[in-house]
Amino acid sequence: MAKKKSLLIIGCGDIGNGLAEIYMARDWRVQGLRRQTSKLADGVEGLAADVCDPSTLSALGPLQADYVVITLTPAGAGAEGYRAVFEDGLNSLLAAISEPPKLVVFVSSTGVYAQAENEWIDEQSVTEPDRYSGQSLLRAEQAIAATGWPYTNIRFGGIYGSGRLQMLKKVISGDCAPAEPRHYTNRIHRDDCVGFIGHLIDRVEAGNDVAPCYLGVDNEPASIQDVQAWLAAELAVEYASKGQPITRTGSKRCSNKRLCDSGYVLKYPTFREGFLPVLAEWRVTEEA
Repeated sequence: MAKKKSLLIIGCGDIGNGLAEIYMARDWRVQGLRRQTSKLADGVEGLAADVCDPSTLSALGPLQADYVVITLTPAGAGAEGYRAVFEDGLNSLLAAISEPPKLVVFVSSTGVYAQAENEWIDEQSVTEPDRYSGQSLLRAEQAIAATGWPYTNIRFGGIYGSGRLQMLKKVISGDCAPAEPRHYTNRIHRDDCVGFIGHLIDRVEAGNDVAPCYLGVDNEPASIQDVQAWLAAELAVEYASKGQPITRTGSKRCSNKRLCDSGYVLKYPTFREGFLPVLAEWRVTEEA
């Protein structure tokens, strides 16, 4: 009997569980590593470990899989929380993998870019993050590249989708961004995050190459003002601002040309298509 193809998802949360369901349906062996294995999708083999605690990783023994997807969250909001996971924790993880996978997929972020003047950027643009979060993520990307294994880093924009209702709540409460200055944002639907990771795995399975880095964003960088104004109209509420201009992230426009050139077709090409099911979900909860 042929050996089952295998997938290891490290930090297996919402995106990881979505990916797991795809490959379990294809009769792959899927393992999910996280602290609370009770939150794994049904059928995923649970590996209980804390990446910040090397002893819990060593207790699992050598990790091995055809494909490894690393999708982690920081241990806390501050710099130390990012370093603990994306630097120290990641290095422990990489040391625990016993044989080179066919592909390592690391879920990174557009936060590795510091550009803030509305400029267009792509995978070749300078990465000089000025925030600790982006700095730790960039060091993680570099650590994965240094293994010499086949890899790709996906720099996702802001992820939204089912269950992620923060933006709607802001619009409804009148906490929209001020009309000026215009602030460009880049986003991608959760289902396209899952779909694109799977697309890259499938490319390697089919004998095709993947690039070492992709910008994971949809077709339309849009100002936060345009997104919130559209949502306000859909929700039939006034576009109102009681907040300060956005300073948390730089205003930039990310190109997804490389993603599209890979052959992936977005399920939700812009925020308009993507927010429709989120709005439908919101209305159901409001009526309940």
